[in-house]
Amino acid sequence: MTSFTNNDKRDVIKSKVKAPVEESCVIPDITMKISNESAVLPINTMSNVDDKSPMTIISDTKSEVMEIKSTNANESINSSIPSLPVAAKQSKKIPILDPVTASSNKPGNVPIPRTLSSPISKKSFNIDQRPLVLTTHLVPSLPIGLFEIIGAIIEAATNTPVVLLHESRIDRPVAEDIVDIAILPSNKEWPNGILLPIGIVFEHRFNKNKTPGVYADIVVAKEIAQNIEDINDLRGHSCAVPDRYRKVGTAGLLFNYLKSKGENPSFFGNLLDTDTQVVTLQMVAGKQAEVGVLEAPVINCHKHTLTGVNSLFILDSLGPLPPYQIMVNPKLISTKHREQIEKYLLNVQFIEDWIVRLKPYGILGFAEYSKDNYDIEDIKSVVTSVRYY
Repeated sequence: MTSFTNNDKRDVIKSKVKAPVEESCVIPDITMKISNESAVLPINTMSNVDDKSPMTIISDTKSEVMEIKSTNANESINSSIPSLPVAAKQSKKIPILDPVTASSNKPGNVPIPRTLSSPISKKSFNIDQRPLVLTTHLVPSLPIGLFEIIGAIIEAATNTPVVLLHESRIDRPVAEDIVDIAILPSNKEWPNGILLPIGIVFEHRFNKNKTPGVYADIVVAKEIAQNIEDINDLRGHSCAVPDRYRKVGTAGLLFNYLKSKGENPSFFGNLLDTDTQVVTLQMVAGKQAEVGVLEAPVINCHKHTLTGVNSLFILDSLGPLPPYQIMVNPKLISTKHREQIEKYLLNVQFIEDWIVRLKPYGILGFAEYSKDNYDIEDIKSVVTSVRYY
């Protein structure tokens, strides 16, 4: 048997390591051969090496060093794995603003000049007679500009100038000593007023028959929208409501729906009362509430003007509620004027000039309706014994 000294062993090791290491290293197969002996590195070994530092193999003699960058190995591994298509989950929620066009309709920070109205002409109106006084209790939830157009329509119908007033406080009565015509919420009472059998027709995805009525939309904030699919998923969230203690309103529609599912007002983690419909929208857009229920026309009128609305979603719609009331004062307005107004409003849908001016507010025209078509008892608000803050 041949014996080797320590010096001889070192010479043998050197002779084996001096083989051309770089030429025999095959990167794509993650395989490195050293001399006549091969060493196969598993993929797990590569994952234990920091991507930023080179992987170094050092022989027993410190003179031979081979560096291989682990990033090249990772790229070859990733290229061998096919990419799989990911199916996008379709949501039933509807964004208030189309994401494609939302960027071009952001609220501006510059003042918008007010359009000058045409002066009253003696040829158009009999300016010597007493003007008709039109008032509304729907501002600011609906823009005052909408009622300026309705006032102009009444002027055209009666050939009489119209003076416009508005009352934004919800607890104020109609000033019946001076008001001839009033446009009021469906839950507002005017005991001495006469209701015209005509209502405003608003555009809505559920109003396919183009009938008068107001739908209630449930809006949710972007932060919770991804986890919400229907009304039942709103449990525990904070909800803003504008008319909880009214006989008829959007809150009543929502509470009646929850009651039909065996729920009560404690379904929500917190109920926040608001003074107006538009404040409800502002609270959700401003992240003071996660959910809000309000009249759909209010959303349509303010979706391009309120900051933050472009991030909200309409979860569902309930209703409809009875349309906004168009009432007249029998003490002040003549039967002739009342008949002229009724006839003209029903023909507005056929007059292109009026439809063009009403379209930005989501109005399709006016149509006949009767309160008998609405079961008021079914849409009354559920009595709430606990107040939430």
